[in-house]
Amino acid sequence: MLKDGTKRRIRVRQGGECVPLAPATPTISSAYSPWEGVLLERHRHGPYHVDDHEHPSYFLSLHLSGPAPLRWRANGKEGSNIVGPGSAILLSRGARDSVSFPKSVERILFTLEPKVFQHGLQEHYTGADMELVDQWGVQDRQIEYILRALEADLDAGSPSGKLFGESLTNALAVHLQQRYAVTPPKTTDFRGGLPNARLKRVQEYIEANLDQEVALSQMAAIAGMSSHYFAELFKQSVRLSPHQYVLRRRIERARKLLHNPNMRILEAGVRSGFSDQSHFTKIFRRMVGVTPSEYRSTL
Repeated sequence: MLKDGTKRRIRVRQGGECVPLAPATPTISSAYSPWEGVLLERHRHGPYHVDDHEHPSYFLSLHLSGPAPLRWRANGKEGSNIVGPGSAILLSRGARDSVSFPKSVERILFTLEPKVFQHGLQEHYTGADMELVDQWGVQDRQIEYILRALEADLDAGSPSGKLFGESLTNALAVHLQQRYAVTPPKTTDFRGGLPNARLKRVQEYIEANLDQEVALSQMAAIAGMSSHYFAELFKQSVRLSPHQYVLRRRIERARKLLHNPNMRILEAGVRSGFSDQSHFTKIFRRMVGVTPSEYRSTL
């Protein structure tokens, strides 16, 4: 949700200045979220035109409203097409373009810094900026799903903290590299899961920090690999994604705490890593089948 001001905006370089790309204040912004290296804004605006500008970050735009005309000019080329719901614009860092929307549109804007790609597939990182093949209205279900999921998490107040958004962002960065990079990274065959010693270190870190922010990047660093490889191998080892595993461990801790009749339900949730009681109740009911208060009444 928006807070006062949202000074941190998605910006472009234009005429020697860094200016907001969209013409109005976003209806949703991740400027105050725990996410790192990315920025999401949702906009609803009337017809507008942006003259020649440069993108200092990798850029995505997901069209949400009904079919609308789009006109663009970039790298000596120009084009026009009709973009409908789910159509995406994808531009590399450093891309220059001008764009016009002759009709009112609603869309999600999203930027990624180079470090997001570095953390995603660190083993293949060369130190140079990755170059993407620019897209003007591509239909990509993976991009649409991830951006909508990020928006929904943001709109709900990011109740799971940093981990869920970080996991989605990592998945998006890897997908963009594998599908749209001029030079795609080599693929790796994930087999065997994490070595037992590394898995144990990660599980110990999770248990020690269940009531704190548990970061995918930190778990991957403990395992000594990139976030993408870690997430894939961890899931093979425990049959759950890192985010799902952490949620399950938090619920197990909450169940134990609820056995103490002197422990308030809210306190049990907080000590298990749920800062939002409604989210705690929702996740507990989904995973246990009853609410925390109903569970306690059966003890």
